[in-house]
Amino acid sequence: MNRRIVAAFVAAALALVAFVSIFLYVRNADARALNGVVAKDVYVVVNPIAKGTLAENLGTNIQLTKVPAMAVPGQAVSNLAEIQSKAASVDLVSGEVLLTSRFVDPAVAAQDAVAVPKGMEQMSILVKPEQVRGGIVKAGETIGVVLTVKATASAPFNVPGIGTVTMDDYLTKQILNKVLVTRVQGGAVPVTDSTGSNPLPASSVMVTVALNSSDIEKLSWAQSAGTLVLTVENKDTDDSSSQYTDGKVVLR
Repeated sequence: MNRRIVAAFVAAALALVAFVSIFLYVRNADARALNGVVAKDVYVVVNPIAKGTLAENLGTNIQLTKVPAMAVPGQAVSNLAEIQSKAASVDLVSGEVLLTSRFVDPAVAAQDAVAVPKGMEQMSILVKPEQVRGGIVKAGETIGVVLTVKATASAPFNVPGIGTVTMDDYLTKQILNKVLVTRVQGGAVPVTDSTGSNPLPASSVMVTVALNSSDIEKLSWAQSAGTLVLTVENKDTDDSSSQYTDGKVVLR
């Protein structure tokens, strides 16, 4: 056989051996890196995941990966059942470990903070669910603010069919309307009672709103002075009938 042909065969064989060696070295790099290290299987994001994506739809965007146990966060997902029926609360980027804390009820994930109009400020109001449409309010909606304060002195007044009465009285008035909601925390997603039915709202709702300075001052005073009720408006809401209401108005 021609020496040149033999040399070519030998060179090709050596090249093949070198390629296989490099391939095996690279393939086992992760194993070598974890040699002697306690590892844990957790899910890692391999492709960007958009906020609101259901856990059931993560598909090939995540991969079960061995990670050094000492580097695994306490909320790392190792079993997808931990986030079943939940949705991503934020955008997830490639390379990050999947965390249970980043998955919430889909209704919560759908809520998004809206941009604050130029020149406005934000403040938050903590109310009970019954003070704002059963706790169901979303960022982007507009609300009205109704204030009730206790009157410092009550004068006797006439109740038709009853006569003159004296009672501790209150004064109620809608003080703001068309208030933009920029963020909602808590209470907006009904929870289920012990029987598994009859959805019940959580105990409180934090509603953040955008207002100009004078209305911020007005709302801050109202929070300190009395009880607030937040009304959820629509595009046709008409507040022109608003009036100061006390016992005389209600019982006349």
